[in-house]
Amino acid sequence: MEVNPFTLPPLPHFITSFFISVPVLLGILGLFFIGYFILVLILLYHWTSYGMKNQHVFVAQSLFLIVSVSLFVTAGLSLYYFQ
Repeated sequence: MEVNPFTLPPLPHFITSFFISVPVLLGILGLFFIGYFILVLILLYHWTSYGMKNQHVFVAQSLFLIVSVSLFVTAGLSLYYFQ
């Protein structure tokens, strides 16, 4: 039996209620993303306004944004995979 190295293994099908379905989880993720986006805007404003234009502030902003985007992409892809 040959296995394609680029396919993911099949996951078991979970029997869930209406409240734990993928569209509901995507809605919750969307609401969380909106709140997180507002928090990020406030945080970035304070970093740029009160950070004294330090090089460490730029590194912290870059690292924070890269990690945030990667976590949201991972969450979205995991929900897409479970559909």
